Amino acid sequence: MKKVVLILVLVLLGFLFFRACGTSPEEASKDTVKEFMSAIRNGEGKEAVGLLYPPFRDALVQEVKLPIQITEMKPSELLACALSSMGENVKKVKILDVKKIDDKHVEVLVKVIDKNGVEKLFWFITVKDEKRWKIASISNAK
Repeated sequence: MKKVVLILVLVLLGFLFFRACGTSPEEASKDTVKEFMSAIRNGEGKEAVGLLYPPFRDALVQEVKLPIQITEMKPSELLACALSSMGENVKKVKILDVKKIDDKHVEVLVKVIDKNGVEKLFWFITVKDEKRWKIASISNAK
């Protein structure tokens, strides 16, 4: 009986230890932004769209303006095409800062250098979705 109790206590402690060592919101958000920018740079717009928070994705879809002959595509496919084409000009991406806003929101500051050497700063706001962190906003940093 003592062995069973000891084993249960060890299993419980192990579970608590690994749960406590889980990825922080800042690290998870940083990984999401890295994955998003990597997908764009590699022309994988569909994967990039999958990392967007659905309300933000839907708002972006409304802003995408493409020629009429392409309108037979689904809105998310149009957005994926637009994101893929944007990545062709990206030379380097560097994450400069990560700040936790609250338990469900994190800000990530990213520097993007294009092939002409022009540097631009962007703020990414990530939000905790049911399964993972997703990008809820992208804006120019002043």
